[in-house]
Amino acid sequence: IFLLEMRFDHMNDIKPITVEDIQNSLRLDSNIDVSLIQRYITTAEAYVQGAVDSTVPIDTYRKYPQFNTAVALFTEFLYQSRGMVSDSPARKPFEITAMIIQLKGMNLNK
Repeated sequence: IFLLEMRFDHMNDIKPITVEDIQNSLRLDSNIDVSLIQRYITTAEAYVQGAVDSTVPIDTYRKYPQFNTAVALFTEFLYQSRGMVSDSPARKPFEITAMIIQLKGMNLNK
């Protein structure tokens, strides 16, 4: 799993993860699996939001680099482990859990 560069327009203006971000991180051509990657991003966002606090709006989460990092890592994990057949399930990266724990410790409803 490759680390993503967080995209900033201004000092504190963090952008949500895009299909292009994931494709660049995974070194994929720009026309590869666009709808699949978008579905994985949506799934990853819902997963992290549900793990932290589902009452906080998704747009609030998207302002935090920990959220976007967790979404990117989980999206990459889902993409890279698709179609794997194994007796033991693939384990999601620990960094996802670490980002979720950090988000749980923040006051996101301010």
